[in-house]
Amino acid sequence: MEKQSSFILSIGFIISAVVLGVFFISTRNEQSIRVVGQGVKSVTSDVAKWNITINKNTNVINQNEGPKLIQKDLLKVKKYLNTNGITDKDILIEPINSYANYGNNGISGYSFSQRIEARCNDVEKLEKIALDIDAMSKEGIYLQNSNIEYYISNLADLKAEMLALATVDAKARAQEIAKSSGNKICSLLSAKSGVFMIRKPLSTDVSDYGIYNTSSKEKEIAVTVTATFKVK
Repeated sequence: MEKQSSFILSIGFIISAVVLGVFFISTRNEQSIRVVGQGVKSVTSDVAKWNITINKNTNVINQNEGPKLIQKDLLKVKKYLNTNGITDKDILIEPINSYANYGNNGISGYSFSQRIEARCNDVEKLEKIALDIDAMSKEGIYLQNSNIEYYISNLADLKAEMLALATVDAKARAQEIAKSSGNKICSLLSAKSGVFMIRKPLSTDVSDYGIYNTSSKEKEIAVTVTATFKVK
């Protein structure tokens, strides 16, 4: 029994040696190495957009009053924005939308809505305006639907920075791998960028098409670079 075990153990050592030998030879003969590096950075949004939707409902008889009611509330919202330092050039007003509401006996009335966008480079200022319910109620403004979106104005510059960070990380990883086999990194042969993930901090969300989360003021930008280096 002991002889059989020794025989099996010896065979195992031989197989392991063969496998390791092939790996070592392949590593020594490899003229290049390909690795994936990652760049990650936390940023704070410096542009905000307040999306406001004005809604009004009418019955069948007073359908024509719908646009007038919308216009009345629109003027209140514009005045509120202007008073708080949001100029007309930073306000986008979309056309009025309308659709019929149906009941048991057919059309029971109509709904009208109009969407307004207010943009500001002062994120805290826009947040204060959008969250001041008391001030809006004093102006007769009651919003049924609104939300703030957050953006990064210098995203192009940040993307270039992130690609550089990811490439540096890829080179560091390649150097460690090459050093373990007694080789050195010579030069970068090729590099390919992955998609950018602009997401909430600590998020693990990924997408083949990239991500641009606008609901969070604080963001994390991540990108990968697949790089091939020449080895000697």
